[in-house]
Amino acid sequence: MTRQMTKEQVVFLVGAALLLWVMLKLGLFLTQRSQPPGTPLVAATAAQLPDSAIGDILATRDLDSYLKRSDTDPFGDPASQATQVFIRALISHSFLRTSLISRYTFDCRMSPSAVRELRFQVPTGLRITDVFCKEMDETRKWGVDGAHLVVPVNPLLLKRAYYRCQVTAVAQSTFSAPMLWTAPVVSCTAAMPNVQCEVGHITVAAPGNYIELNPKEAAQTGLTKLALEAVPKDLAANSNKLAYSFRQPNYTLTVEVRSKTPVVVQPPTKGPIVRPKGDGPVLKPKDEPVVVSTKEKGPSLNIPTAADAEKLPFKLTAIVRLHEPEPRRQAVLRDKETGEYLRKFEGDVVMADLKVTSITDDAVIVEDAKGKRYKFRGRFEDKYNE
Repeated sequence: MTRQMTKEQVVFLVGAALLLWVMLKLGLFLTQRSQPPGTPLVAATAAQLPDSAIGDILATRDLDSYLKRSDTDPFGDPASQATQVFIRALISHSFLRTSLISRYTFDCRMSPSAVRELRFQVPTGLRITDVFCKEMDETRKWGVDGAHLVVPVNPLLLKRAYYRCQVTAVAQSTFSAPMLWTAPVVSCTAAMPNVQCEVGHITVAAPGNYIELNPKEAAQTGLTKLALEAVPKDLAANSNKLAYSFRQPNYTLTVEVRSKTPVVVQPPTKGPIVRPKGDGPVLKPKDEPVVVSTKEKGPSLNIPTAADAEKLPFKLTAIVRLHEPEPRRQAVLRDKETGEYLRKFEGDVVMADLKVTSITDDAVIVEDAKGKRYKFRGRFEDKYNE
């Protein structure tokens, strides 16, 4: 009887066969001889030496070659480099009856370091009334230095070498319509160095519909007109009449401002009196007889109102819910002069013919001998409702 091979024996035989096959291939590779060199296709006299400049082309550049590409050293200290400022402005002008309110909001981003104050050029005649900034330096105050608005700030660090702060300046002035109004330009580019870009949006509004605005398209420069639905959500308002965007703060916006004349509705005038040819009565158009309807007066309903409970010599302290021997409520009253506590149920007399008529979870009604009612209101904590 032949003995069957086990699984381990089969694996061993297969591995041995593979090993022999690999050794045979390796022996054939080592014993194989290379072919002799053939005849060269190019003559020896035509072959040239390699270019000597190839070494210079493949050589690794030194660190100075990278630093010469820009004035900013990427490996240097951020504090020693000039701060680059990027600004996005949101400007709104609102014409009221006789006053104009202008709001300038500047979202300032800066890198690689932060500045300690922002400067804005303010045109002559524009009066800045308020300045708002969450990142304002509380140790210093903002002010106007000649033609510049100076705002001390502590910018917020968003990430490495990237800072942000937001400044809002409000200007208020008066106007007299009709007039030709030119929007005052408040710019950071002309007041600070290294401002890389300053873009923004402008809206002109007339709340209340007291003012009519007619833009002078021929006198406008550096602006792109926008639909009212395309303005940022921070400038969106139902009273907006005009909307623009600019890429540089050197724009010119001119608007003709007029007062809307109120429309007075005149009542219809009566026609001429028509006289009949005969002896009939004289008829006046649109004259109707006045009918006076008499209303019978019914019985008056007198609803009593609660009197002032503070005038009573006691006050309500608590309302207690009792469960034994039966569920009912009890009012705890305190005498204002003696400080004595009085516990009364519905129907009990307190003092001087004052009787408790009703006790609920949040009110107690006391009635005197003449039927005048006094209501105590109050909510008490659950620790008193035991």
